[in-house]
Amino acid sequence: MTPVDFTTPVEPWVVVAHDGDRSVREQVSALESGGVVQRLDSAKMTDEAGLFREFADKLGFPSYFGHNWYALVDCLDDLHSSGHGLLPVVVVTEESDVLVGRTFFPTLLSMLCEAAERANLSLDADDLPRDRPPFPLHFVFFVNRRGVGDVAELLAVREDLVVRESGGRLLVCSQPR
Repeated sequence: MTPVDFTTPVEPWVVVAHDGDRSVREQVSALESGGVVQRLDSAKMTDEAGLFREFADKLGFPSYFGHNWYALVDCLDDLHSSGHGLLPVVVVTEESDVLVGRTFFPTLLSMLCEAAERANLSLDADDLPRDRPPFPLHFVFFVNRRGVGDVAELLAVREDLVVRESGGRLLVCSQPR
């Protein structure tokens, strides 16, 4: 089983795990005192507009947030300047089964991987190094009813993602460029 460490700027950027995955839950709990854990409500993210609103509301995006995929990536990449400093950030979505079947779910994971890669590796939108240190940014989706193999099949439509199953969870990152 591949260990998951949300305190360091290393892959995987996104983890899809079963609700009862104790190892991932312990990692998230450990960050409650030494990092930033933000929780999103999947019931509010049943369409793209609701998804963008939920991210903006819970993560404190600026008023000029454009409510589109690239604006989401930009705002997530700028979380370091939102009072988090360089603390590790993990964004958790419970009961994610409602999201997995949505047509935008593969795009969402692709955009989250892009944002996390930029933050974790301290790269700008052109993949050039930034003059700021990286900060750990990861995303966790807990599912109850869906198998991770089913989720992996849905993500296969994205050629820009690397999806591995390990220890009963999916580990997702960007395809090397």
